[in-house]
Amino acid sequence: MSCLCLIQCGYIGLRFLRYKFSPWLTLAIAPIKLLTSSKVQRTREHIRYMRAISRIDFVGVYTLLNDLLW
Repeated sequence: MSCLCLIQCGYIGLRFLRYKFSPWLTLAIAPIKLLTSSKVQRTREHIRYMRAISRIDFVGVYTLLNDLLW
């Protein structure tokens, strides 16, 4: 019973991490794909890049940077 509970908690944790880090991974990968793609694929990558930017909570990022600097 406890093993099953740990596995389920692990899945929930990994899903949460994937949800939080996916915009950052997209921001890291999309510019490289923009350089190597052409025409329609470039437009798709550009849209994907802009959607990733809109999903990031910049207030949280600025708060973290402010805490680190001061």
